[in-house]
Amino acid sequence: MSTTRFDLVDIIRIIERRRRFILIVTAVAMALGLVFHLVRKKKYEAKAAFFVSNPVYSDRSNIFAGADSRYMDYFGDEDDIDRVIALSESDSIIAQIIVSTGYDKANNVNFDDAGQRNELKQKFKKALDIKRTEYKLMEVYFTDPNPELAATVANQTVNVLERSYRGYYNSRKEGLYNSIKSKMVEVDSSINALTDTLARLREVSGIYDIISPNRQNLVSSHIQGNGKDAGRYMELIQNFEATKDMLVTDKAKYVSLLNQYSTGTDPDGMRLLHSITVARPPVDTAGPSVFVILAACFFIGLFFSVLFVLLTNYYSEVILVKE
Repeated sequence: MSTTRFDLVDIIRIIERRRRFILIVTAVAMALGLVFHLVRKKKYEAKAAFFVSNPVYSDRSNIFAGADSRYMDYFGDEDDIDRVIALSESDSIIAQIIVSTGYDKANNVNFDDAGQRNELKQKFKKALDIKRTEYKLMEVYFTDPNPELAATVANQTVNVLERSYRGYYNSRKEGLYNSIKSKMVEVDSSINALTDTLARLREVSGIYDIISPNRQNLVSSHIQGNGKDAGRYMELIQNFEATKDMLVTDKAKYVSLLNQYSTGTDPDGMRLLHSITVARPPVDTAGPSVFVILAACFFIGLFFSVLFVLLTNYYSEVILVKE
């Protein structure tokens, strides 16, 4: 029983014999690739890059540390980068970018319509790509048929992320600031009430000496009053003065804390995302060039045409052997 021989020499002979078919298929594949390149919708990719700063560096515990301050890295770590990436994927951030850049109007979408809004958000997420590099650098890529819009969205993405990321930390400070300020209002009210009480007690008793135990170096050794209940009034004044002195001391601390927590919370304060590359309207289209497409189509057409020729010839010889 004879067997089918199919070695390298036979393969070369088959390819040489069917070279016209192979060349035609390869040429057709390249022509299809050229047509695809010409008819496809051109898109442009804009790029912006930035570093994430260490948010703890702008905290009051570091700003007002004084001699106790320790060295702190200016750049954020991997956790800070993860938080920025998580923000970029949130619906609220995406909605802000879409509205502020006019991306919805450019796509003729009514952003108030829930269905159209969701479709546009999905399209936006596909066009937006945020990457991190091995040097802790973050890069924002946005692809769109309009090069100016692509650059605008890339830059605005960095701006919105910066405001949102910094706003989170500032909101913690503002929450503490408002809490302390509310407490200071209560202390002010108590101080005013104690001041009125002490004024009436001194007028009634005639005791105008400072007898607060909190002021140890100012306590009078001889206290005079004008009434028979001078001892009782002296004790009352001493108690109210001690309480008032503590409240005044607390108020001074609150004022200092308010100044500390309000530091760096202004809109033009310490930025937490530092841009190093501002996106410009791209000139070249995104995706592979025409030479890359033609080369890929050439090798694909050549490979499959040769494979087709070899397989058809092999099975033809197998059938002849069986017959």
